[in-house]
Amino acid sequence: KNSIDVIIGGASHPARGIFPMELYELFGIKSYNLATSAQSIDATYFTLLEVLRSQHPKVFVFDVSGLYFSNSSLYYNQFVLDDMPLGKNKIMFAKECLRSDSTKSLPELIFPLLGYHTRWKDLSQQDFNNIEFRAGDLLKGGTINVTKGEGISLDVMNSTAKELIQDKEKIVYEYYDGVQKCINEEDILYTINILDDNLKWLIKIKQLCEENNIEFLAVKIPAVQWPQSYSSAWTIAKYERTRALCNQYGIAYYDLLYDVDTKLDWKKDSHDGGYHLNLYGAQKISKILGNFLSENYVLPQEKIDKWDQDLIAYQMIRQVALLELEQDFTTYIDTLKKDYTDKLIFITASDEMTVGLNEVDINALRLLGLQADFRNAVHYSYIAVIDHGEVDYEALSNRPLIYKGVCSQSQKPFELFSSGWWTSSKASIKLDGNEYAVNYRGINIVVYDDDKDLILDSVVFDTWSEIHTAIRNGSMIYKFEKSVEKYIMQNY
Repeated sequence: KNSIDVIIGGASHPARGIFPMELYELFGIKSYNLATSAQSIDATYFTLLEVLRSQHPKVFVFDVSGLYFSNSSLYYNQFVLDDMPLGKNKIMFAKECLRSDSTKSLPELIFPLLGYHTRWKDLSQQDFNNIEFRAGDLLKGGTINVTKGEGISLDVMNSTAKELIQDKEKIVYEYYDGVQKCINEEDILYTINILDDNLKWLIKIKQLCEENNIEFLAVKIPAVQWPQSYSSAWTIAKYERTRALCNQYGIAYYDLLYDVDTKLDWKKDSHDGGYHLNLYGAQKISKILGNFLSENYVLPQEKIDKWDQDLIAYQMIRQVALLELEQDFTTYIDTLKKDYTDKLIFITASDEMTVGLNEVDINALRLLGLQADFRNAVHYSYIAVIDHGEVDYEALSNRPLIYKGVCSQSQKPFELFSSGWWTSSKASIKLDGNEYAVNYRGINIVVYDDDKDLILDSVVFDTWSEIHTAIRNGSMIYKFEKSVEKYIMQNY
C-alpha cells in the first residue's frame, strides 16, 4: 500500500518504452507501468481508478496515443479486465466495454471462464502449453523487447504526412466506349481529429487526478512509421494538435519525440521498424523521462531493500537482453570474454566464415582462447567449445566436423556439426536433442548457462562479409528471454 510514487498508463508504446526499474536504478523513483497493448483511454481511466484503491501516487504519466484511437476494442480491453480484481471498478468498466461491443455478456466479461465452458471436452495439452509466464512483478510492468527492426526516418514520416494532409481530393477516371469521365470529390486521407468520447475520458482522468491530489503528466513515447498505414505514427501534426489540446485544458505535456533530443537511432532502437522501442530505445527514453520527473516533481528517491533486490534480478535479465540485442561482432565476442566466462559457448561454422574477418576480429577470438588459423581456412569447417573460460575443443578442417559431449553441470548431451562451402554448408548445435543453431553462413554461436540450464542466446555473424551482419531467430530469442525471466523470477 502507498509504495508507488509514479503510475504509468496508456497503450503499447509506454509498455515497451518506459522501464520502472531503469527509473529506480538511475533516479530512485518507484513507479509501476500499467500500460497494455492498444489500451483505450477509458481503460486507462478505470485502471487508474483501481490503482487508487491501494496507492496514492504523486504523478500519473499518460501516453496520449489513446486519444487518437477510433474505437474501443473489446479484445484489448479484455487484457485490462482480466487483470482487475472483482469489484465495483471492474463491473463499471465491463459495462462501459459493452456500450461499444455487445458480442459478450456482462457475466462473461467479469468471469472469463464462462466464455469457455462449452470447450471443456476439446481441451488438449496445447491449451496448457500456450500459457505464458509474465515477469511483470519483477519488471514493475515493463515489457522488454530484444529484437531489432529498422524503420523509416522522422523526416520521411512527416513529409509523407504533409502530402497526405494536402491531398484532399479524390479523383476517379471512368471509361465508357472510348470516352473518359473524371469524377472529383472531397476525400480526407489523413486526419488528426480526436473523438469527443476520447476527449471526455481525458477530462475525466484529469479530474480524477485533481480530486486525489495527483500531478497529471501527458507524454508521448516515440513511434515513427508510415502514417497512412499506422494510426499511431507520431507525426508533427499530431504533436501540434496534442500540444494545443493540453494547453487548452491545462494539462502538462512532455513530448519525448519533439520536445527533447532523444538521440534515438531508428536503425537500432526499435524492435519492429519504428512501431515500438526495444531495450536500447527504452533505456534512452526511461532516462530522459526520469530526469524530467526528478527535475519537475517532488518525488522521494530513497532506496528500499526490496526494490534493491528486484533491481539485481532486473540487471541480470537486462544483461542477457543486451547480449541478445548486440549486432557488432567484436563487441559481442568481447562481451563473452568479459561477462560470460562462467558459461558454455558453442561455436560452429557454415559455408564460409573467414573471408570477412579482419585483424581486430581475429584478436578478439584469440582473447577467447581460440587458436585456429582463421587466415588460411577459406571454406573450411570449424567447431569450438568453450567451457567456463577454457577451450575444451577446437577443430578446423576441409571436411565436415562433428563433436559430441556432455555438459558438466546439467549433464545434458550436446552435438555440434560444421560443414564448409565445399561440403554442402551446414551448422548445427544440438543440446539434449534440440537444435539451437541459426544455421546460416558464417560463425554460429550458442551461449548456454550450464548451471541454470538456460539458453541465453543464439546468433550467427555473417563473417564472409566485412559487415558481419548478425542474424537471430526472433521467436527462438523470445522463448530464451521468457525462460530467463521465469528462472530469475522464481529464484531471486
